[in-house]
Amino acid sequence: MSSNAIKIGNVEITAVIDAEVPRAPREACFPALPDEAFAPFRAFMAEDGVSIPITVTSYLVRSAGKLILVDTGIGGKPRPYFPVGRLPDALAEHGVTVEDIDIVLATHIHIDHVGWHTTAVGEAFAPTFPNATYVFNRPEWEFFTSPAESAADDRLYVRDSVLPLRHAAVDIQLVEGEHRLTEDLTLLQTPGHTPAHISVAIASQGESGVIIGDVCHHPAQVTHTDWCPIFDMNPGSQRARARR
Repeated sequence: MSSNAIKIGNVEITAVIDAEVPRAPREACFPALPDEAFAPFRAFMAEDGVSIPITVTSYLVRSAGKLILVDTGIGGKPRPYFPVGRLPDALAEHGVTVEDIDIVLATHIHIDHVGWHTTAVGEAFAPTFPNATYVFNRPEWEFFTSPAESAADDRLYVRDSVLPLRHAAVDIQLVEGEHRLTEDLTLLQTPGHTPAHISVAIASQGESGVIIGDVCHHPAQVTHTDWCPIFDMNPGSQRARARR
């Protein structure tokens, strides 16, 4: 098992890094908070003490004989503010090829979570994981792929990383509610960051855990549940859920 993998019962989860931003400006993430608010959390800040390190991470999950990729990072297409991702190479370092993936699951449809859903082939975009079933929460899919939303200036990533799947030779599965992905994995509805964000609950052999997606962006939010980054589309829903 890889050094950055953990086991929860029969489920193995490996964190796979697609891209890193070592020093993101704090004010670009939490503009309503002053630098001094993060002083108690210096251990989780960049070396300058005020910037926030961002790691764009996918999770390789082995469950019930399936190889599942949770989120696909920023992708191999040039994006503002992010370096080009390297997920296929990172997977190869763990002995996994893009053809090996059985299920690609998006916790939500944001630029740094669906980037490698497709790869540029000439002027077109093809599925990066040709043998996988691509799983989305139906309300999330319907919101982001609607004509008005997907045509927005800041939704280029939807047009090149999500919409091309509709015309490709891959399976797309739209799920709703608390959906059982495998005998050990259940998709939970955790809206707020996006209209229909989901998380992955893991329960196996008496052990449990959750892949939270972007329910939380910084360790400070564990104790300061009223802190929400600028990326949350419905901060009130995020705060209410965090208090439960």
